[in-house]
Amino acid sequence: MNQKLTNIILLSLSFVVMVIGVHRSIVEQDIIGNYWLYMIGLVLFMLYYYRNKKHGA
Repeated sequence: MNQKLTNIILLSLSFVVMVIGVHRSIVEQDIIGNYWLYMIGLVLFMLYYYRNKKHGA
């Protein structure tokens, strides 16, 4: 798969997961219960950042 496309997908997924986490935290009024969503978003963003630095884009 194209490296740029993979990076765009990783960045988009990290943003979407963080937005879902914020929405669920507001609706359910439970940040701790949705902590796993924040961590998935953070891991996806870290993968994007690492891949972006590794390929010198």
